[in-house]
Amino acid sequence: MLSVKNLAVSLSGREIILPETMSFEIGRGEIAALLGPNGSGKSTLLGALCGLVKKQGGGILYDSIDVESLTARERAKIFAHVPQSERPTSDYTVLESVVMGRYPHLKSFDGYNRDDYEIARESLRRVDLAGFEERIVTKLSGGEAARTVIARALAQDSPVLLLDEPAAALDPKHARIIMDLTKELAGEGRTILMAMHDINLAISSSDRLIFIVGGSIADDMPSLRVTEDVLERVYGISWEIWSTGGDASKLVAIPGAVAQAEDHSP
Repeated sequence: MLSVKNLAVSLSGREIILPETMSFEIGRGEIAALLGPNGSGKSTLLGALCGLVKKQGGGILYDSIDVESLTARERAKIFAHVPQSERPTSDYTVLESVVMGRYPHLKSFDGYNRDDYEIARESLRRVDLAGFEERIVTKLSGGEAARTVIARALAQDSPVLLLDEPAAALDPKHARIIMDLTKELAGEGRTILMAMHDINLAISSSDRLIFIVGGSIADDMPSLRVTEDVLERVYGISWEIWSTGGDASKLVAIPGAVAQAEDHSP
């Protein structure tokens, strides 16, 4: 269980995460999507959980362990973080870049062993980058580089995966591969928390939607319980939610402006 209690974060003297409402729990094997307008605090929240952003108050517990009491390496054994954008600047190969995710597990100064490299190769396979091992990371496309970073997080083998816009740089095929992969990982017992802007991808890929507005949790609900009123309150525009396939198992959320254009189409 990942438990966040009254978390408070300020940056440059400005409150980004407000403690009054920033409390939630996410269970093992659960996928939660963080949604909300730009600047609402989603990325800051993910950074605070993994220790990249210093918190000013509140608690973060994993299985009753206060993660603030852990060293950086111990914390990395719990949280693997995929930032919103990370462009490589060093000429490592893809395999060298991904195997670096094994660093928290190194037991000596001997470097990475055969098992570490096998885990890295399997991580590449799972993000559809098998065969890219000897490519140079600075020569990759934006989507290939993004999947390399995700593979490195997989190789870290941490029970909590924090993803910041994991599909933003990906084409539709690979966005679907990564979203399906999160479901596989949840089925293996990992906890997934991902910041997203694509409402429909979040609905179809997560168990739960946590809406953040102005650094506070505005709503927290099962994905298939989302309503037009909630979306309008969070984003400030009208929405229509359609059920596809004749039942409520698949929902499509359409911004009001798009829906109106379709209503007036020939």
